[in-house]
Amino acid sequence: MVGRRGLRCRGDTDPVPGVHAVPQGSGAVRDVRLTVEVVMTRPDSRWRTLVVVLAATAVIAAACGGDGGGGGDEASFEGETITFVVPFSPGGGYDSYARMVAPFLEEQLGATVVVENQDGAGGLLAINNLVAAEPDGTRIAIMNGVGAGGAAIAESESAQFKLEDLSYIGRLGASNHLFVTAADSEFETFDDVLAADGFRIGSTGPGAADYVNAYVMDQAFDMNAEIITGFEGSEENELAVTRGDVDGMTGDFDSRIKAIEEGDHRPLAIFSEEADENLPDVPPIMDFEFPDEGARDLMLSNIDLLELGRPVVAPPGVPEERLQALREALDNAVADPDLQAEAEKQGRPINYLDGDELEALVQKVNESPDHFVEAMKQAYSGA
Repeated sequence: MVGRRGLRCRGDTDPVPGVHAVPQGSGAVRDVRLTVEVVMTRPDSRWRTLVVVLAATAVIAAACGGDGGGGGDEASFEGETITFVVPFSPGGGYDSYARMVAPFLEEQLGATVVVENQDGAGGLLAINNLVAAEPDGTRIAIMNGVGAGGAAIAESESAQFKLEDLSYIGRLGASNHLFVTAADSEFETFDDVLAADGFRIGSTGPGAADYVNAYVMDQAFDMNAEIITGFEGSEENELAVTRGDVDGMTGDFDSRIKAIEEGDHRPLAIFSEEADENLPDVPPIMDFEFPDEGARDLMLSNIDLLELGRPVVAPPGVPEERLQALREALDNAVADPDLQAEAEKQGRPINYLDGDELEALVQKVNESPDHFVEAMKQAYSGA
C-alpha cells in the first residue's frame, strides 16, 4: 500500500496521500521539485511501481491545478497600466515611434499603455526621472540612445545615470548618419574634404549628435575643421549648408534624405562600416584611410554609439521575470505584420534589436577606449 505521506499545494490544508513535496529555491522565480515516495507491497514489481509513480504524478497535477509547471514563474501585466515615456515634446520621431508601438504592446501584455511626453534637458530629464522610478516594469521609456548614451559616457552633469544602470527591453530603430555638403559645393567627394586646408561644419551646439559626429570626424581625420554652432535646429543648419554659409553638416538619414532627394545636398560619407542600401553609392566612412589605429578606433566607437538609436528602457533593477515579459511583448509586437505595415506607412522603419542584443551593444559602447571617452567629454563641453 501507499504510505501516509503527502503533498501540500498553495492554499491546501490536507496533503495528497502517497506523495511528499519538497519545495526548493528562492527569489522571484521558484523552483519546485517533487520527491515522490512510493511504498509497495511488492517492491520487486517494476510494472506496479511505474503505475503508482504515474498515478502520483497525475495526483500532483490535479491537486495543484497544473501550477507545478513553469507557468508560475511567468510575470503578468494583465490589467495594469504602463506609462510609456517619450523624452521629447509631441510630434517628433520619438513620439511617433512610441505611439505607433503602444497599441501593440497593449495587445501583447493585456495592459493599458499610456504615452506620456516629458520634454527637457535634451531628452535627459525623462531618463533621469526614470532611473528613480519604481522598478516594477510599469514605467518604461523610449530613449535617445546617442544623446543620452553620449552624455552618460561623457559624465555630463545633466545625466544622472550610467548606461549600465538601465534595464534594456529592445531597440526599435537606428538610422545611419550622413555627412553632406551643398549639391553645388566645391567639395564633391570626402577625399576633397580631407585634402582641404580647412572645413566649416554647422552644428546646433555641444552635446548634440551633429556636434559629436563633427568633433569625432575632425579628430579622427585631422581635418582642421571649424565647428560653427548656434543654429536653432537642423532645418536652420540645413539652410546654411545650402546657401554656403557653412561647408557641410552631419545628420541622421531620416532628417537628411529629403534635401538629398530634392537635389540641395550631396552625401559624401555614411557613418558606418557598410554601405546603406538606400544610398549604395555613398562610401562608408570606415573605407577611408585613417592616420593610425587609434583614430580608426575613435570612429568605430562613435559608430557603436550611433547604433544605440532608439532603445526602449526601464528603471534599474526590474525583476528578471517582469523584464523578460516586457522583452517578449516587444519582440512579438515588432513581429506583428500590422505593426510592420503601419511603420512602412508612417515612414518609421523598424531596425530591431532584442533585449539581449541591445545589452551586448551597450556593453560594447561601455568598453570604448579612453580616448573616445575623452573625445565625448570635449564634445559635450564644447572645448
